[in-house]
Amino acid sequence: MIKFKRIRVKIALAMLLTTALPLSVTSGIVIQQVNQQIEKDREFAENRIKKELKRKIQEFAEGLNETAYQIYSNSDLVESIALDKAFLSDSQTYDTQRDIHTFFLNIYNQSRAPNIMGIYILRLNENELLGDFFPNMYPRMDTDYFEGLHEFMARNGQQPYMQVIRDSIYQEPVFQFLYPIKYRGVPTGLLVIDLKEQAFHEMVEEYNTLYKGQIHILNPNGYIMYATDASKISKKYADSDSKHSVSLQTDMQNSWKLVYSYEIDPAQLLFRNIAISMISLAGLMAMLMSLWLSFNITKPIVELQRKMSRIRNGDYDARVEVLAKDEIGYLGNQFNRMAETIQQMIEHDLKLQLMNQQTQIKALQAQISPHFLFNTLQMMEGIAEMNRVPELKLICQSLANMYRYNMHIDDEWVELREEIMHIRNYLVIINKRFPNTIRFRFDLSNGTMGARIPKLILQPIIENAVEHGLIPYSKERKLLKLSARIDEQKSCIYLSVLDNGLGLEETRLEAIKELLADAKHSTCEDKSAIGLYNVHSRLKLICGSEYGIEIKSRRGKGTWVIYRLPLRKEEIV
Repeated sequence: MIKFKRIRVKIALAMLLTTALPLSVTSGIVIQQVNQQIEKDREFAENRIKKELKRKIQEFAEGLNETAYQIYSNSDLVESIALDKAFLSDSQTYDTQRDIHTFFLNIYNQSRAPNIMGIYILRLNENELLGDFFPNMYPRMDTDYFEGLHEFMARNGQQPYMQVIRDSIYQEPVFQFLYPIKYRGVPTGLLVIDLKEQAFHEMVEEYNTLYKGQIHILNPNGYIMYATDASKISKKYADSDSKHSVSLQTDMQNSWKLVYSYEIDPAQLLFRNIAISMISLAGLMAMLMSLWLSFNITKPIVELQRKMSRIRNGDYDARVEVLAKDEIGYLGNQFNRMAETIQQMIEHDLKLQLMNQQTQIKALQAQISPHFLFNTLQMMEGIAEMNRVPELKLICQSLANMYRYNMHIDDEWVELREEIMHIRNYLVIINKRFPNTIRFRFDLSNGTMGARIPKLILQPIIENAVEHGLIPYSKERKLLKLSARIDEQKSCIYLSVLDNGLGLEETRLEAIKELLADAKHSTCEDKSAIGLYNVHSRLKLICGSEYGIEIKSRRGKGTWVIYRLPLRKEEIV
């Protein structure tokens, strides 16, 4: 048994190298590109948040601080806020309200902080509103609101503070800056600057470009002063627990903290997961496909090798089952054709040998006591001559010639003229049996007499024509015609036996044609067709499958038997 392990290993390795390896390399490149893009996003976020956004917020805070710090440029105003100087109408009393109003106008006109909605100053001890400025609308403020601001500043250590208020006195979110006013180091008042939250939001969110990014600004206590999601403002900050989130933190002035978190783009994760899946799937599929392909290719080869072994051992019925239409299927079909041809040739040789053996046996049986038979015929011929019976003498001579012709069993191929002489001896006897009943005609083309044909192929057919076609027919002008012609192009000789006798019915003619068509596998049980069948089978065995006889007949018109034989003029050894 041939081993096919090496070829299967080669096929498996080839599949892995041609499919899994390129896919793995491609997927590895995709994974690397995705990881590089994720890292680039992180670096980009660090640069944008830790540097640019941090600087932007600090500049914004510094601008508010600088704006609020201008109040210390008017020491009288700071002192008036701290000492609670009364406002009088005479010119000798310090006009606190006027300076506060001037201060508000300067802030509004010169401040770097955009979109100011309101500015006001409170005295801490009495929760007294010392002055205010609202460019667009005057909101409603009460003592509770002022007390809340003072308590908030007290909790934060009287330090400047920024916060976003969602539910503000302006009925919209505001960014509020609280700046304590101190006199000799003691907080005495509170400056409040309210700005539109939208402006600060747009400034901050301009840097929020990554997937589901969230910006948080935390106070020293960890509470959220600003968030992309406004619902988180004033709540304690908690890190996201998502496994795909990235969090970046940086400290700012006043112990504030800037936190930026974002999630890795699902498209990037999808590409990376697809690449990982492709590597795994490609490896698995390549392995399975290589195993399937190797077994699928080698299995019919193994089967073919087994059938070849059976044929080598003499089992010529071995055939492979061909399912594929590829090169291996073509090889299987060719093997089947070769096996069938070998079987046919062996069967042909066996049949030919068997038929020759049977012919030889019959001929040997016919040769029993040949001298006695010949002596008997010669004695009958002598008696006929002595008694002056020429017809009996002629019959004995013809029969002796026919018997002598049949006795030469070694001569399988003879010249047509010898076969014609044998037929003439037969016709002599027929004429004596039925005098002046049947006319005989020979139509032999030039060169046909020397052509060699298998021996004893005409007499059985002519005998059939006489016994079954002409003698039973009541027609007076009975004719039997034998013709021969040569086709040089096809290298064939055509013989024909034609009679105008009884003919065959259509159904019987078809039955005989089917019998002749299946002459290799059938046996003849029709006694009247035995001669046709034997001659046809013998011609196919001796000359080849393309040669034989063909019969045509019509009821009441006659029968025509045509021989197709190979043209052989050389001496047969």
